[in-house]
Amino acid sequence: MMISKITKSVAGAMAIAAAVTTGTASAVAAKEDFVVTMLSVSVYGPWFIAKEMEMAKDINIDVKIIEDITARNAGIATGAIQCMMTTMDSTVVTAAADLPVQHIAVPLMSYGLDEMVVDGSIKSEADIAGKTYAADYGFLNHMWMLLTLKKNGIPLDGAIHSIMLPQDASAAFSSGALDIDVNFIPFSTQSAEREGAYVLKSTFTDKTYERGLVSDSIACNTKWLEEKPDTAREVIRAWFEAVDWWKHNPAEGNAIIAAGLDWPEEDVRLTQAGAVMLNINQNMGALGMEGGVPLCASIPADAPQPDGEPSGWGELVGSDVDCEAGYLNATWDLFSNVYQEAGVVDATISPEKGINTSIIEWLNEEGFDDTYDSNGWVGRLPI
Repeated sequence: MMISKITKSVAGAMAIAAAVTTGTASAVAAKEDFVVTMLSVSVYGPWFIAKEMEMAKDINIDVKIIEDITARNAGIATGAIQCMMTTMDSTVVTAAADLPVQHIAVPLMSYGLDEMVVDGSIKSEADIAGKTYAADYGFLNHMWMLLTLKKNGIPLDGAIHSIMLPQDASAAFSSGALDIDVNFIPFSTQSAEREGAYVLKSTFTDKTYERGLVSDSIACNTKWLEEKPDTAREVIRAWFEAVDWWKHNPAEGNAIIAAGLDWPEEDVRLTQAGAVMLNINQNMGALGMEGGVPLCASIPADAPQPDGEPSGWGELVGSDVDCEAGYLNATWDLFSNVYQEAGVVDATISPEKGINTSIIEWLNEEGFDDTYDSNGWVGRLPI
């Protein structure tokens, strides 16, 4: 049931595992080692805060920036990496490929960070048919385009997909080689500078946050979850503590994250201007747990506020409601089915197998929902 990218990653797993574990052997013996991998993007930056401030009790957090999804999947497959920060749809792809991974929590959602930039010939979503678009393969911007096609009654192959990394897509669109760039800031901003080009929609205007259609995932090795449940609980607790601390201390948090990424602080704020960091209660809302409120019903007061127009995304999962608690299972099924239809995966995987709710449930039971309850909008540039 492997897709080609996953197959290649497992083939090189032992080499990756050796590379990933390098540098962890010197960790303090009294502490448990925990390796988490991420792309170089600020939305995953709370791990730098958790590490620097030693928020995870008796645990050595090792944050590794690995841009290549095949390398991250290989590390997860071998157990050299315990958790990875990735997109929700990518977790579906990885789990459907029979890799030992489960979704644990929704760390954030795109709230304008991702944009669909088009040339002047495209006036509406219906005009996408027959056009050429760029997006990485099996990545959230690929999924967003597939969902857009489906929503408009266009076959999934009704637009021509050019598989490109974000920076390459922006360059190709700017040169006139593409009709559409499905990308994220700052690359989409660069694409919009092409003469006659404009942003057709963003994840904010498209309200993809209502069902987590362009959102992220903390995905962890299933064997590790079974063998080290206390460690797993503690590191995810530390993640939410770091997010909450960042919301209360935005300037200090921005500085820590900028240093971890070797970014200017302004770039942290630019990226965060299009993202919402979820708290525990919003994760409970995603799962439909009692007392939980989904992000779409708890937008931070200091974030841009949506208009009252319906998004219509509920229709794709057979619901007449766009914003509702407990949406996560239906979104998982939607991703699984759409990627199978598009040929990204060979088989679907159920949310019951791919989503692990135990840690969010534990955090709630232990009262951390009340402890880390800030719903601030952090890191963004001044309005």
